[in-house]
Amino acid sequence: MSKYYICDKENNEIVYGYLNYNKVDGFRIKPRNNLEYDGIEVGRLILVEPTLIEKVLKRKTKIKLNAYLNFLISILDSEDDESSDLSLVLDDTKKYKALIMNKYSKFLNPIYIKELLYRVKFVEDELKARINENSKYMKNSRGRGGK
Repeated sequence: MSKYYICDKENNEIVYGYLNYNKVDGFRIKPRNNLEYDGIEVGRLILVEPTLIEKVLKRKTKIKLNAYLNFLISILDSEDDESSDLSLVLDDTKKYKALIMNKYSKFLNPIYIKELLYRVKFVEDELKARINENSKYMKNSRGRGGK
């Protein structure tokens, strides 16, 4: 077991002690930053402060939602869509919805969760519509090619 510094707020002293991280209740993340620097490498992190957890999760969800929306815009701009790519993204949005409901709902405001799920559902519905449009187009193009 490693030594950790724990600060006592009342006495304003540093206390040496051991902390069992398996019993700490908070949001666990693994930083994916691949920048090299001469400092401490962080392999995993447990956020305990509720406001910090909320800020981090809102930032993560905003980035992920923007990625979905950018993909959706690129699909709408391009004419050659592959249904397999759309299906993969649709599956990913379903996994993301489950992640929001199972993991993020513990830490975020229910109103924000509801708004976020609504936005993800919008992306999901647009992807489904595009997949249906592609399948209809493929059926029509196959039917005309044989005549």
